[in-house]
Amino acid sequence: MMKNFENKLDRIMQRIWKESAMVRLPKVPDVNDAWMRMEQLIDIQETESIQKTTVKPAMSAIFIKPKLIWAAAAALTLTLISPILYNAYTTTSIVAERGQFKTLKLADGSTVKLNAESSLSYKNGFGEHHRNVSLTGEAFFDVEKGDLPFIVQFGSATVEVLGTEFNIHARGSNIDVIVLEGTVKVSGAEAAKDVVLTAGQKVDFVLGLNPGKPEKINHNKLPGWIYNKLILEQTNLRTVCKEIERKFDVKIKFASVDLGNITVTGIIEADEFNPVMETLATLAQRSFKFEKDTYIIY
Repeated sequence: MMKNFENKLDRIMQRIWKESAMVRLPKVPDVNDAWMRMEQLIDIQETESIQKTTVKPAMSAIFIKPKLIWAAAAALTLTLISPILYNAYTTTSIVAERGQFKTLKLADGSTVKLNAESSLSYKNGFGEHHRNVSLTGEAFFDVEKGDLPFIVQFGSATVEVLGTEFNIHARGSNIDVIVLEGTVKVSGAEAAKDVVLTAGQKVDFVLGLNPGKPEKINHNKLPGWIYNKLILEQTNLRTVCKEIERKFDVKIKFASVDLGNITVTGIIEADEFNPVMETLATLAQRSFKFEKDTYIIY
């Protein structure tokens, strides 16, 4: 009898699993509330089983309680995972791992170049009902003009555009936006503090705060990574080495913490790893060595 019940429960779960992706589900409930409801159901069932007169009370206790626990556990599991499954079914995500570089062609004709250790995601209906994407890391956008605004979300900030070429660097709390063509609107924590950028301008700010004033781009090859270059303007070694680690999938450490604060200025061709490290060492007036699986700057 128990086996038949489990088989029937499995079939019901499979059917609910398949159909759950077709229904917009509510937000994930509080886990504590869900467990409390399950315990209440068990208490009610146990109370009812005690009140009922039965010829075989021991046999009833064996079968009723396991059935109830199975059903309650299944309901709780389904309640918790269904929103996650729904989101997975309705969201497309593209990830560029360390050492990778990906170029994407979106449904609206826009092109996105995704830098190493970055990800881009968007909901179903992109290009038809909306043009909203979420970014983590860094990406260069070449957006096709259209009736729907193209919106990039990164943390609490957004960039909105109708048609342009721009780059967003959103790693940790430090954000910078560079516009090569067209016009974009950068929104921070407060909509009243939006900043409009035009071709040849950039803005740097901290996530959660409002963007500052636009600045003029000093180099015509920004952002450098899409040209396979590291363009450094009083950039500290810590920041440069993180970018090198992402691009070439290597580990870099400093012999002392203070070395990471050294600033360098220059342009490094970033086609191959060894020439990059050699040029960086020259600019910083330092040396590097390889130990085990890590490059150490000293």
